[in-house]
Amino acid sequence: MSQATPTMASASPYEQVCSAEQASAYSAAQIREAIAYWVGRDRLDIADALVAAGMGLYPTSEDILAIGALLAEINQDWAQAQECLERLIELQGKAATGESFFHLVRVMRCRSAFYAAYRTAQRGLDKHPQHVGLAQEFAELAELLESIPVETEARAHTN
Repeated sequence: MSQATPTMASASPYEQVCSAEQASAYSAAQIREAIAYWVGRDRLDIADALVAAGMGLYPTSEDILAIGALLAEINQDWAQAQECLERLIELQGKAATGESFFHLVRVMRCRSAFYAAYRTAQRGLDKHPQHVGLAQEFAELAELLESIPVETEARAHTN
């Protein structure tokens, strides 16, 4: 059985959004969808370019910050992921979600910033006491921190 060749009518509208110049014609939500489209096709190079364009066009967009954080996590760019998540939580304010805190805690753990992750998990649990993932992270971090000298945490932030 042969595959039909996609036509422009059947192609995704985001197939054509693959550069910063093209992204400028789209809303933040549409850019987020285009990024997801390219990630789904394992074209992280295009997705990265669209995140950068989206950040430039919509620096306070929750859509762009959230997907930018997720893409940074995929790329294991923990510094970028942390920056996006911190900006997202700040932007969300009192409406910051448990998932935003959860992802930030996980990213901080990947950066070996265990004390900061512990404090962030506590902040998240203060707002979302029923969030299972945050509760688990908090408990694991509390146990872990019993065995880590404070100096180790300080060195982790200077690297």
